[in-house]
Amino acid sequence: MLRIDVVAMPLAVARVATILARRGFEMLTMDVAAPVDGLRRITIEVDTADEIRLAQLVKFLNRSLDVVKVVRLSDDRSHNRRGVFVSVGFPEGGLPEAVAIARAFSAEIVEAHRDRCTVFAAAEPARIDALVKALSGFTIRELVMAPPLRISRPLRKGCLAVDRTRTWGQQ
Repeated sequence: MLRIDVVAMPLAVARVATILARRGFEMLTMDVAAPVDGLRRITIEVDTADEIRLAQLVKFLNRSLDVVKVVRLSDDRSHNRRGVFVSVGFPEGGLPEAVAIARAFSAEIVEAHRDRCTVFAAAEPARIDALVKALSGFTIRELVMAPPLRISRPLRKGCLAVDRTRTWGQQ
């Protein structure tokens, strides 16, 4: 997974995609954020386990004039979440079972009818996959999955320690 900050100029995203295509990398997901302070953030999940090839890709991207910064986001150094909407159909009277499955996965029922419902969840990709598998006993009418969202974790010791004994406003 790579996070790439590029200059918010026309065709900058296209040039990054071209670099990936020319080097033979297949993108599993690509998420492009709206420009903020003249920069656009691109998060790309590439299909490779070869560390040498990935390091070469980072070098190629850093050579591009559009690229400001490239950060590799590994599983152990980042938070990873994915969002999903699952529309399921079931026989009449099956709603309680669908609600029980959704609650077990901390998902929300955003729409419910006698014979169908829509479930929304945002969690780690493995948990999302487990939710979809649990709902596969019903008829899955539609499945909309967002690309993974990832953010770097601070690695400094004690950086975000939380004192649970205090409440807001106490000193």
